Amino acid sequence: MRIGIIGAGFTGLAAANQLLKRGYQVEVFESSPVPGGLAAGFRQKGWKWPLEKHYHHIFESDRAIINFASELKHKITFIVATTSSITSEGIYPLDTPISLLRFPGLSLLDKIRVGICIGYLRLTPVWKPLERVKAERYLRDWMGDRAWKVLWQSLFEKKFGRFHKGVPASWFWARIKKRSKKLGYPIGGFTGLADKAVKHIKRFGGEFHFNTSINRISRKYGNIHLRTNEGKEYVFDKVVCTLPSVLFANVTPTLPSDYVKSLGRLKGIGAVTLVLTLKKSVLKDVYWLNVGLDDFPFLAFVEHTNLISPAHYKGDKIAYIGNYLEAGHPFFKLSAKELTEEFVPYLTKINPDFKKSWIKKAEVFKTNFAQPIVTLNYSKKIPALKTPIKGLYLANIQQVYPWDRGTNYAVELGEKVAELIG
Repeated sequence: MRIGIIGAGFTGLAAANQLLKRGYQVEVFESSPVPGGLAAGFRQKGWKWPLEKHYHHIFESDRAIINFASELKHKITFIVATTSSITSEGIYPLDTPISLLRFPGLSLLDKIRVGICIGYLRLTPVWKPLERVKAERYLRDWMGDRAWKVLWQSLFEKKFGRFHKGVPASWFWARIKKRSKKLGYPIGGFTGLADKAVKHIKRFGGEFHFNTSINRISRKYGNIHLRTNEGKEYVFDKVVCTLPSVLFANVTPTLPSDYVKSLGRLKGIGAVTLVLTLKKSVLKDVYWLNVGLDDFPFLAFVEHTNLISPAHYKGDKIAYIGNYLEAGHPFFKLSAKELTEEFVPYLTKINPDFKKSWIKKAEVFKTNFAQPIVTLNYSKKIPALKTPIKGLYLANIQQVYPWDRGTNYAVELGEKVAELIG
């Protein structure tokens, strides 16, 4: 049986790997020149390792991608990482009970309420009732209004924009449930892991078509037909599509209208990520800084080389400035230079010693879809992996709920759709 896979992100790679083990012939189509999807990387001259265009790491609990890497004999290194937040009180770590107690922005009672709530969410496996409650209401009720305003409100607003009030507490549960003090990163980055997967899949007979977009999916004469951007047509017994739901609907004109409408109700937002190559470190020892201040024009400052040695990047310090934004946001039209000018005044608020001259290079990467918008009772809205067209399957990051997007859940989803195919 011949199976086509659209997309060489980690869902497509994991599905291809599992389907080959089941004895199928597999071909993978990828519109970009490299594998990895949103975890794909880029290089600068002199770097030993590529770097992701958008920041990535994994948690110790991410068993699917850890096992996938183990099968490929690709090492993932786990490192203790410091996560801090900048609020009106300043920059403070908030990733341990002790650091929470030391935080001056909350009363002792509020700190106790925050600690109890987070402890409960980490321990409980029960998430279904939480999807019926808005996260804001849940956090206000259990942690208090002050904790919501100081710790969470700005993060939700920056993460989800105009959709933030509709996000269910189940999304927050998933973020807390999976977190670990140690963070994992593959040797050679996620591109190194994706490249290893491609070699492994090819070794067992899989084929890849890079720089190849699929612009039409149809069922004819009992098979699934894929037409590429070059006008070539490929015929398969079954096809797995990993495109975002709206894009899938756009290239599959024979889908039932009711099904297309249901896909259209699934929303998502994009990302604009500025990557800075620096002479000096902006934040000593802090890997991840959540930005909980309304006036800052970004969500997170992630100093990659406080997690991974600068030696892999010619001794340079590397930092991400991250934003989740709707595709029409003005930042999508700005160049790396223009975004740098926009953000530099706020970097001096993070570190008063920071100077623009520390920046050696700035690069910007943009994608129209990076984060699913999760809404109340989302489990009832997720499309099945089997589509209404026989032999055609949909597997994308909008279907990993209750978990949030990430490479681990992409691998898990790819293995799940392969198991469904049989």
